[in-house]
Amino acid sequence: MDEKYFKLRKTWRKRKNRFDIGPLFNMNPIHISGYFVMRIFNITEQEYIPFYQHHKKYYLAGNPDGNEETFLAKVLEIVDKDRKSRETLYYYNTRSKTRIHKLTRFREALKEVDRWGLTVTNEERLRQSVSYVQEIMNWQNTNDTKSVLSKFLFDERGSDQFFIEYQRIIERKNELEVLLEKEQSTVKDLQDQLKNVAPEYRIAILNGDQKLLIDLFMQLRDLKVPRTDNNFLSAKPELWARLIHNYFTLSRTNSKEDNRQLLSYDTILDYFKDNLGKEMLKSKNRSKYFNIKESNRIYT
Repeated sequence: MDEKYFKLRKTWRKRKNRFDIGPLFNMNPIHISGYFVMRIFNITEQEYIPFYQHHKKYYLAGNPDGNEETFLAKVLEIVDKDRKSRETLYYYNTRSKTRIHKLTRFREALKEVDRWGLTVTNEERLRQSVSYVQEIMNWQNTNDTKSVLSKFLFDERGSDQFFIEYQRIIERKNELEVLLEKEQSTVKDLQDQLKNVAPEYRIAILNGDQKLLIDLFMQLRDLKVPRTDNNFLSAKPELWARLIHNYFTLSRTNSKEDNRQLLSYDTILDYFKDNLGKEMLKSKNRSKYFNIKESNRIYT
Protein backbone atom coordinates (compact mmCIF):
# COMPACT_ATOMS: atom_id res chain seq x y z
CA MET A 1 0.00 0.00 0.00
CA ASP A 2 3.04 2.32 0.21
CA GLU A 3 2.67 3.09 -3.50
CA LYS A 4 -0.23 5.46 -2.78
CA TYR A 5 2.09 7.65 -0.71
CA PHE A 6 5.08 8.06 -3.03
CA LYS A 7 5.54 8.89 -6.69
CA LEU A 8 7.46 6.18 -8.54
CA ARG A 9 9.58 6.74 -11.60
CA LYS A 10 8.87 4.97 -14.88
CA THR A 11 11.16 1.97 -15.36
CA TRP A 12 13.61 1.93 -18.27
CA ARG A 13 13.19 5.68 -18.65
CA LYS A 14 14.95 8.76 -17.42
CA ARG A 15 13.36 10.33 -14.34
CA LYS A 16 10.92 13.14 -15.17
CA ASN A 17 11.56 14.57 -11.72
CA ARG A 18 14.70 13.89 -9.72
CA PHE A 19 12.56 13.38 -6.60
CA ASP A 20 10.69 10.40 -8.08
CA ILE A 21 11.79 7.16 -6.41
CA GLY A 22 12.61 3.65 -7.57
CA PRO A 23 15.29 1.84 -9.62
CA LEU A 24 15.75 2.04 -13.35
CA PHE A 25 14.44 -1.51 -13.75
CA ASN A 26 13.00 -4.40 -11.71
CA MET A 27 10.61 -2.20 -9.73
CA ASN A 28 9.05 -4.12 -6.83
CA PRO A 29 6.19 -2.43 -4.87
CA ILE A 30 7.18 -4.28 -1.72
CA HIS A 31 10.40 -2.24 -1.56
CA ILE A 32 8.81 1.21 -2.00
CA SER A 33 9.71 2.32 1.52
CA GLY A 34 13.31 1.31 0.81
CA TYR A 35 13.29 3.28 -2.44
CA PHE A 36 12.09 6.34 -0.52
CA VAL A 37 14.89 6.07 2.03
CA MET A 38 17.53 5.47 -0.62
CA ARG A 39 16.48 8.63 -2.41
CA ILE A 40 17.08 10.62 0.79
CA PHE A 41 20.71 9.46 0.68
CA ASN A 42 21.13 10.93 -2.81
CA ILE A 43 19.81 14.45 -2.29
CA THR A 44 21.21 17.45 -0.41
CA GLU A 45 19.88 18.82 2.87
CA GLN A 46 18.55 21.87 1.04
CA GLU A 47 16.35 19.50 -1.00
CA TYR A 48 14.80 17.67 1.97
CA ILE A 49 11.68 19.84 2.22
CA PRO A 50 11.09 20.11 -1.57
CA PHE A 51 11.50 16.29 -1.74
CA TYR A 52 8.91 15.87 1.02
CA GLN A 53 6.53 18.38 -0.60
CA HIS A 54 6.85 16.62 -3.98
CA HIS A 55 5.56 13.31 -2.60
CA LYS A 56 2.99 14.98 -0.35
CA LYS A 57 1.49 16.68 -3.39
CA TYR A 58 1.32 13.31 -5.19
CA TYR A 59 -0.32 11.65 -2.17
CA LEU A 60 -2.98 14.35 -1.67
CA ALA A 61 -3.81 14.45 -5.39
CA GLY A 62 -4.47 10.72 -5.47
CA ASN A 63 -6.19 10.49 -2.08
CA PRO A 64 -8.99 13.05 -1.66
CA ASP A 65 -9.69 11.80 1.87
CA GLY A 66 -6.02 12.02 2.87
CA ASN A 67 -4.34 14.77 4.85
CA GLU A 68 -0.80 15.96 5.53
CA GLU A 69 -0.77 14.66 9.11
CA THR A 70 -1.33 11.10 7.84
CA PHE A 71 1.33 11.51 5.17
CA LEU A 72 3.90 12.94 7.59
CA ALA A 73 3.20 10.11 10.04
CA LYS A 74 3.88 7.57 7.26
CA VAL A 75 7.15 9.26 6.28
CA LEU A 76 8.34 9.30 9.90
CA GLU A 77 7.35 5.65 10.36
CA ILE A 78 9.52 4.62 7.40
CA VAL A 79 12.46 6.83 8.40
CA ASP A 80 12.42 5.72 12.04
CA LYS A 81 12.15 2.04 11.13
CA ASP A 82 15.10 2.23 8.75
CA ARG A 83 17.20 4.27 11.18
CA LYS A 84 16.52 1.89 14.05
CA SER A 85 17.44 -1.08 11.86
CA ARG A 86 20.76 0.48 10.90
CA GLU A 87 21.51 1.47 14.51
CA THR A 88 20.83 -2.09 15.68
CA LEU A 89 22.53 -4.15 12.98
CA TYR A 90 25.13 -1.99 11.27
CA TYR A 91 25.98 0.81 13.67
CA TYR A 92 29.75 0.41 13.47
CA ASN A 93 29.70 0.34 9.67
CA THR A 94 31.02 3.66 8.33
CA ARG A 95 28.43 3.88 5.57
CA SER A 96 25.65 3.12 8.06
CA LYS A 97 26.83 5.92 10.35
CA THR A 98 26.72 8.35 7.42
CA ARG A 99 23.23 7.21 6.44
CA ILE A 100 21.95 7.32 10.03
CA HIS A 101 23.20 10.90 10.17
CA LYS A 102 21.36 11.73 6.92
CA LEU A 103 18.11 10.21 8.19
CA THR A 104 18.45 12.15 11.43
CA ARG A 105 18.99 15.40 9.56
CA PHE A 106 16.04 14.65 7.27
CA ARG A 107 13.85 14.01 10.32
CA GLU A 108 14.95 17.28 11.90
CA ALA A 109 14.15 19.14 8.69
CA LEU A 110 10.57 17.83 8.87
CA LYS A 111 10.01 19.82 12.07
CA GLU A 112 9.50 22.77 9.73
CA VAL A 113 6.24 21.26 8.41
CA ASP A 114 5.15 19.47 11.59
CA ARG A 115 2.11 21.16 13.15
CA TRP A 116 1.05 18.11 15.17
CA GLY A 117 4.15 17.31 17.23
CA LEU A 118 4.78 14.08 15.27
CA THR A 119 8.52 14.72 14.94
CA VAL A 120 9.03 15.05 18.69
CA THR A 121 11.05 12.06 19.89
CA ASN A 122 10.64 10.37 23.27
CA GLU A 123 13.96 11.86 24.34
CA GLU A 124 12.79 15.35 23.38
CA ARG A 125 9.46 14.76 25.12
CA LEU A 126 11.27 13.73 28.26
CA ARG A 127 13.50 16.82 28.16
CA GLN A 128 10.53 19.12 27.59
CA SER A 129 8.53 17.47 30.34
CA VAL A 130 11.38 17.66 32.85
CA SER A 131 11.73 21.37 32.14
CA TYR A 132 7.97 21.93 32.20
CA VAL A 133 7.33 20.03 35.44
CA GLN A 134 10.27 21.68 37.17
CA GLU A 135 8.98 25.08 36.15
CA ILE A 136 5.48 24.36 37.43
CA MET A 137 6.33 22.34 40.53
CA ASN A 138 9.67 24.06 41.25
CA TRP A 139 11.30 20.72 41.92
CA GLN A 140 14.94 20.89 42.98
CA ASN A 141 16.12 17.39 42.09
CA THR A 142 16.34 16.99 38.32
CA ASN A 143 17.20 13.29 38.54
CA ASP A 144 14.10 12.52 40.60
CA THR A 145 11.92 14.40 38.11
CA LYS A 146 13.55 12.60 35.19
CA SER A 147 13.09 9.14 36.72
CA VAL A 148 9.42 9.75 37.49
CA LEU A 149 8.66 11.01 33.99
CA SER A 150 10.74 8.29 32.35
CA LYS A 151 8.74 5.61 34.15
CA PHE A 152 5.51 7.31 33.20
CA LEU A 153 6.57 7.74 29.58
CA PHE A 154 7.82 4.28 28.88
CA ASP A 155 6.33 1.97 31.54
CA GLU A 156 2.87 3.27 32.33
CA ARG A 157 -0.26 3.15 30.21
CA GLY A 158 -1.88 6.39 29.19
CA SER A 159 1.28 8.31 28.34
CA ASP A 160 -0.27 9.41 25.04
CA GLN A 161 -3.10 11.04 26.93
CA PHE A 162 -0.58 12.76 29.19
CA PHE A 163 1.18 14.35 26.23
CA ILE A 164 -2.08 15.29 24.55
CA GLU A 165 -2.99 17.18 27.70
CA TYR A 166 0.54 18.56 27.97
CA GLN A 167 0.37 19.83 24.39
CA ARG A 168 -3.05 21.37 25.09
CA ILE A 169 -1.68 23.25 28.11
CA ILE A 170 1.30 24.55 26.14
CA GLU A 171 -0.96 25.67 23.28
CA ARG A 172 -3.27 27.42 25.73
CA LYS A 173 -0.26 29.10 27.38
CA ASN A 174 0.91 30.34 23.98
CA GLU A 175 -2.60 31.60 23.16
CA LEU A 176 -2.73 33.53 26.44
CA GLU A 177 0.69 35.04 25.79
CA VAL A 178 -0.47 36.24 22.36
CA LEU A 179 -3.68 37.60 23.91
CA LEU A 180 -1.68 39.36 26.64
CA GLU A 181 0.57 40.95 24.05
CA LYS A 182 -2.49 42.21 22.14
CA GLU A 183 -4.07 43.56 25.31
CA GLN A 184 -0.83 45.31 26.27
CA SER A 185 -0.74 46.88 22.84
CA THR A 186 -4.37 47.99 23.26
CA VAL A 187 -3.58 49.53 26.65
CA LYS A 188 -0.65 51.43 25.13
CA ASP A 189 -2.88 52.72 22.34
CA LEU A 190 -5.47 53.87 24.88
CA GLN A 191 -2.77 55.58 26.93
CA ASP A 192 -1.59 57.40 23.81
CA GLN A 193 -5.17 58.43 23.06
CA LEU A 194 -5.61 59.65 26.63
CA LYS A 195 -2.59 61.91 26.24
CA ASN A 196 -4.38 63.56 23.33
CA VAL A 197 -7.45 64.14 25.52
CA ALA A 198 -6.03 64.83 28.98
CA PRO A 199 -3.25 67.43 29.20
CA GLU A 200 0.02 66.81 30.95
CA TYR A 201 -0.75 69.58 33.46
CA ARG A 202 -4.11 70.49 34.99
CA ILE A 203 -5.62 73.64 36.45
CA ALA A 204 -5.21 73.42 40.23
CA ILE A 205 -7.94 74.27 42.74
CA LEU A 206 -5.67 75.72 45.39
CA ASN A 207 -6.73 75.13 48.99
CA GLY A 208 -10.26 74.79 47.75
CA ASP A 209 -13.18 72.42 47.55
CA GLN A 210 -14.20 70.51 44.46
CA LYS A 211 -17.84 71.37 45.20
CA LEU A 212 -17.10 75.03 44.44
CA LEU A 213 -15.77 74.12 41.00
CA ILE A 214 -18.59 71.68 40.27
CA ASP A 215 -21.16 74.27 41.31
CA LEU A 216 -19.63 76.84 38.92
CA PHE A 217 -19.90 74.45 36.01
CA MET A 218 -23.45 73.52 36.97
CA GLN A 219 -24.33 77.21 36.90
CA LEU A 220 -22.73 77.45 33.46
CA ARG A 221 -24.79 74.49 32.36
CA ASP A 222 -28.01 76.19 33.49
CA LEU A 223 -27.32 79.63 31.98
CA LYS A 224 -30.03 80.89 29.64
CA VAL A 225 -29.79 83.10 26.60
CA PRO A 226 -31.60 86.28 27.73
CA ARG A 227 -33.69 86.90 24.63
CA THR A 228 -34.72 83.30 23.94
CA ASP A 229 -34.56 81.70 27.38
CA ASN A 230 -32.87 78.69 25.77
CA ASN A 231 -29.87 76.96 27.35
CA PHE A 232 -26.66 78.73 26.40
CA LEU A 233 -24.58 75.53 26.68
CA SER A 234 -25.76 72.01 25.96
CA ALA A 235 -23.92 68.74 26.70
CA LYS A 236 -24.54 65.36 28.28
CA PRO A 237 -23.62 64.87 31.95
CA GLU A 238 -20.77 62.56 30.94
CA LEU A 239 -19.11 65.32 28.90
CA TRP A 240 -19.32 67.86 31.74
CA ALA A 241 -17.82 65.28 34.12
CA ARG A 242 -15.04 64.43 31.67
CA LEU A 243 -14.22 68.13 31.17
CA ILE A 244 -13.72 68.74 34.90
CA HIS A 245 -11.95 65.44 35.52
CA ASN A 246 -9.45 65.94 32.68
CA TYR A 247 -8.57 69.60 33.20
CA PHE A 248 -8.71 70.25 36.96
CA THR A 249 -6.97 68.88 40.02
CA LEU A 250 -7.38 69.48 43.75
CA SER A 251 -4.52 70.81 45.85
CA ARG A 252 -5.07 71.46 49.55
CA THR A 253 -1.40 72.25 50.25
CA ASN A 254 -0.32 74.17 47.16
CA SER A 255 2.04 71.26 46.51
CA LYS A 256 3.71 70.09 43.32
CA GLU A 257 1.69 68.72 40.41
CA ASP A 258 2.69 65.12 41.18
CA ASN A 259 1.15 65.25 44.65
CA ARG A 260 -2.17 66.78 43.66
CA GLN A 261 -5.38 64.82 43.89
CA LEU A 262 -7.46 64.01 40.82
CA LEU A 263 -11.16 64.71 41.02
CA SER A 264 -13.34 61.61 40.88
CA TYR A 265 -15.08 61.26 37.53
CA ASP A 266 -17.92 59.17 39.01
CA THR A 267 -18.56 61.70 41.79
CA ILE A 268 -18.65 64.62 39.35
CA LEU A 269 -21.00 62.66 37.09
CA ASP A 270 -23.40 62.08 39.98
CA TYR A 271 -23.63 65.85 40.48
CA PHE A 272 -24.46 66.47 36.84
CA LYS A 273 -27.05 63.70 36.88
CA ASP A 274 -28.59 65.51 39.87
CA ASN A 275 -27.99 62.52 42.15
CA LEU A 276 -25.83 64.69 44.44
CA GLY A 277 -25.57 68.36 45.35
CA LYS A 278 -29.24 69.13 45.94
CA GLU A 279 -28.37 70.75 49.28
CA MET A 280 -25.87 73.16 47.79
CA LEU A 281 -28.47 74.30 45.26
CA LYS A 282 -30.85 75.42 47.97
CA SER A 283 -31.04 79.22 48.38
CA LYS A 284 -30.09 79.10 52.07
CA ASN A 285 -26.71 77.58 51.14
CA ARG A 286 -25.88 79.81 48.19
CA SER A 287 -23.75 82.14 50.31
CA LYS A 288 -21.18 79.35 50.57
CA TYR A 289 -20.59 79.28 46.80
CA PHE A 290 -19.69 81.59 43.92
CA ASN A 291 -22.60 82.93 41.97
CA ILE A 292 -22.62 83.67 38.25
CA LYS A 293 -24.94 86.57 37.52
CA GLU A 294 -26.78 86.77 34.23
CA SER A 295 -26.46 90.03 32.34
CA ASN A 296 -28.71 91.88 29.92
CA ARG A 297 -25.64 92.99 27.99
CA ILE A 298 -26.04 92.65 24.22
CA TYR A 299 -23.10 91.33 22.23
CA THR A 300 -22.71 92.40 18.62
